[in-house]
Amino acid sequence: MRVSLRELKGVSQGGLLVRYALLGPAAFVFVELPPTGTAGTNLEDWCQMEHWGLMLEGSIRLDGEEPRDFNPGVAFYIPPDGKPHRFLAGDGVTIAGFTPLREPVDTSPEALRARGLQIETHMPPPAAPPPLMRIANAHSRLTTRGQIELETAEMGEWLFTQSTFGPLSGYTSGWCDLTHWGLVLSGDLILNHEDSLEVLTAGDVFYCPAGPPGHQFEVADQATIIDYTPIEELRRAGRQEAWRRGRVAMAADAGDVGSSSTDVDAKTLQAEVDSAGADQPFEPFANPSGRNRASVLRPVLSGTFDRAAVR
Repeated sequence: MRVSLRELKGVSQGGLLVRYALLGPAAFVFVELPPTGTAGTNLEDWCQMEHWGLMLEGSIRLDGEEPRDFNPGVAFYIPPDGKPHRFLAGDGVTIAGFTPLREPVDTSPEALRARGLQIETHMPPPAAPPPLMRIANAHSRLTTRGQIELETAEMGEWLFTQSTFGPLSGYTSGWCDLTHWGLVLSGDLILNHEDSLEVLTAGDVFYCPAGPPGHQFEVADQATIIDYTPIEELRRAGRQEAWRRGRVAMAADAGDVGSSSTDVDAKTLQAEVDSAGADQPFEPFANPSGRNRASVLRPVLSGTFDRAAVR
């Protein structure tokens, strides 16, 4: 399933313009702050919730015990560690993100208006995503066969992956049954399903439900995507693309972007994939923050979806 940024539905409240798409058990939300920034919005309310975010334009400050600034082109994750925090920003800020949804969400016009939201049908063109994202807090890096470069970070219950495909890559990777929610940052690619195919281009949001039927990414020229995959599925899904299945050494450093980097030789990676067997899942990932806690991307869901619908 694909949705372009221009096809997102829109609502507004308190000066915030919120575009969104519901993609199975998760939501993608794209938020543009008003000229007054976060002032007067619930983004400045203190909370202890879990957050996933993608900074597209401007900068936002995480205010709290461990303050940090997130600049354009940064993917970040705030764990539910019990430390109160809030977000502060001026104008010119656009932030996007995906978040799990534990229960169905009513986005009918009647339900949205009942929450004090104004439905927007004529919206300005959305900002284009950056060509590359940098991972805040921690990351590891590897290069696989087929000229596919990965950057990964464990973000709560999801594994964040930025994949840069070189020319003629992905065609021999085999089918994948993992669930992915993602965004195309640059280039064009084919999302080939066993029973259909979709053409993706920069700015497209995509959702791959768990297979079968499986899927495969195919790139003729070059493309970069980011996606989130449930870590639990990595342990049990039967079919996984070979380039995703290398045993990544997850960085534990909680510092700034680029704090940890590991380059894995492509032949070494392929040897590990081959020795693991084409259809066997791997278990390299721990679960440091648990998977049963309250989970919501407050910057993009507050004021849009009823918090009671998201646990």
